[in-house]
Amino acid sequence: MDFGSGTGSVTWAAHSIWGQSIREYMCVDSSAAMLDLAEKLLKGGSESGEPYVPSVFFRQFLPVSPKVQFNVVVSAFSLSELPSKAERAEVVQTLWRKTSNFLILVENGTKAGHCLLMEARDLVLKGKEKSPLDPRPGFVFAPCPHELPCPQLTASEPLACSFSQAYHPIPFSWNKQPKEEKFSMVILARGSPEEANRWPRITQPVLQRPRHVHCHLCCPDGHMQHAVITARRHGRDLYRCARVSSWGDLLPVTTPSELPPAAAIDPPES
Repeated sequence: MDFGSGTGSVTWAAHSIWGQSIREYMCVDSSAAMLDLAEKLLKGGSESGEPYVPSVFFRQFLPVSPKVQFNVVVSAFSLSELPSKAERAEVVQTLWRKTSNFLILVENGTKAGHCLLMEARDLVLKGKEKSPLDPRPGFVFAPCPHELPCPQLTASEPLACSFSQAYHPIPFSWNKQPKEEKFSMVILARGSPEEANRWPRITQPVLQRPRHVHCHLCCPDGHMQHAVITARRHGRDLYRCARVSSWGDLLPVTTPSELPPAAAIDPPES
């Protein structure tokens, strides 16, 4: 289910990855005109054509029945459109009730967008929303390798935890070059936290230097660490892994102590 579906971009993205394995899509948007546009795009611009993605349903409101759940629920750039914290909390609670496996929240890669996601994350983790039909607790599946306060926001100079995605814009004559968009996200899952992978997450672009690699990591103990990885100190396998890793990847080490911190910490990148 896609809440605040707009033009249906989540449906297109999900279909491109999972294809026919998804049996049903539900697009929810308060704007009837936007739903009409999304449906028309799926039909190639024709109101009577066959949709490119089958089994897509459009609704202006969320399903009322508490028994209706979806394997994956997505809200992309929708929480920031709500006018108050109380309304955001109500929407997050409703979306969590509709989630049977994963709730994916995406916002702009700014401090404001990141704070909205941490607000939603804390609401689910504190268990304020108890569903009698699905009492399984929630845990952070990604990107955080922990459920502690975000170290990016508690630092002396707070930064947004964001990631970057390159894309090709519509190729007008004045807009041909590839661009990048920063975004923040959090994926919440139902079940036990033991099911999550607790490797450190790379939170900034990996800096490759002669015979060493700089990685900025969010660690399972809830702290940030700037690690300098070399083949001599950490082994050739980990060194090669770090060199081919990218911003947003997990680094396969189990404890921060395996990575001695850098002697001199570079200033964080914005």
